Amino acid sequence: MVNRLSVPSGIEEFERALAECVTIAERAMPDSPMLSVALCAEGGLRTVARSHARAELLDGLQVAAGQGPVLDTIDSGRPVTARDLAAGSPWPRFTAEWPEIRAVHCEPLESEGALLGVLTLYSYRSAGFAGETRVAVGVTAAHIGLLFRTALDVARMREVAAQLKEALTTRAIIDQALGIVMAQRRCTAQQAFEVLRHVSQDRNVKLHQIAASIVEQVSGEPAQRSRFEEPPPRIER
Repeated sequence: MVNRLSVPSGIEEFERALAECVTIAERAMPDSPMLSVALCAEGGLRTVARSHARAELLDGLQVAAGQGPVLDTIDSGRPVTARDLAAGSPWPRFTAEWPEIRAVHCEPLESEGALLGVLTLYSYRSAGFAGETRVAVGVTAAHIGLLFRTALDVARMREVAAQLKEALTTRAIIDQALGIVMAQRRCTAQQAFEVLRHVSQDRNVKLHQIAASIVEQVSGEPAQRSRFEEPPPRIER
């Protein structure tokens, strides 16, 4: 069974890079095929880059028909090629809608052993694809896998940075609430923290929100978060 990876839809840099990859690959292919990149997603196959609008329509047609080279590649995880669909097609519903499409090639996109999606070439010519085109397809597919790993690492770093920023901006409020609990209960900081943690769990409310409500009850004013300053951009000399 093919190990598929559901690609998040929020990695905008990755999708922009895919569009550039498709543009560059198209220029490197002498037989001028139409290109598309369709990625596996939670809601199904999603075309995120294409050289022509018709390529995206062809991807969608296969999903709607329930058959086609793109779907076969997703199911098998292997390349699928048809040199002359007019001479015979294993996907009659697909070719019946677009009889002018004569040749197709689907290249699986992989990252660390998992299937990301499919790079597809559509052509109006029945002779298949030139040798230079096949080389460009392989290079482009490998590059897309590398791009995804890089984009995913960046997205994870941003998520961690956002969590760290949230922790830093709420720490001052939690510290104030700890001081209040320590004074009221005459307990240690660790004991005061356990009090906040138990209240947070019992009420199913985040700890910093519990802390903010304590500070507001005592001070009569909403708790103020500490101001978090973004570091200035580094200037390369």
